Amino acid sequence: MKPVATTPSDGGTFTVDVNVSGVTDLYGYQLDLAFNPGVLSAVSVAEGPFLASGGNPTTFLPGTIDNVGGTVALNADAINGPVSGVSGSGELLAFTFDAIGTGTSSLAIQNEILNDSGFNIIPDKPVGSMVTVSAGVASAPEIDSASAVSALTLLFGSVVVLRGRRVSRTTVRR
Repeated sequence: MKPVATTPSDGGTFTVDVNVSGVTDLYGYQLDLAFNPGVLSAVSVAEGPFLASGGNPTTFLPGTIDNVGGTVALNADAINGPVSGVSGSGELLAFTFDAIGTGTSSLAIQNEILNDSGFNIIPDKPVGSMVTVSAGVASAPEIDSASAVSALTLLFGSVVVLRGRRVSRTTVRR
């Protein structure tokens, strides 16, 4: 199981998918995701399409978000009913984050349990990932040339008026 890495800009919102590959008879899972709360702020958790790809309904429990401690804990999903699990590769979860600071955050899967349809544990080694948040790039607004000429005319006209006021005040003082 592995979260997909990304490189968002500070102030942006982005989604990190957690995927599984080469699994056989996956019936349910649970996991926590840890992150750096100085760089990321979790917004939401959504169910990925993989468990439902077998055509059976599922029960999804989005985790509890803790943006102070940097975790989204107790995420779980399971297929309903006495049916076989799904096999193959696909997306289990999608975590949405706000990038709140520049820097790097690991995305670490913790307390992971994968179960097959017999409720046996499927062995897996979760692989972490990294998110690097870069500084946002501010773009300058485009200026219409007609507006620019009008703005310059207004600016120079204001300077002439203010300069004329200074001259008349100076003249009055004499």
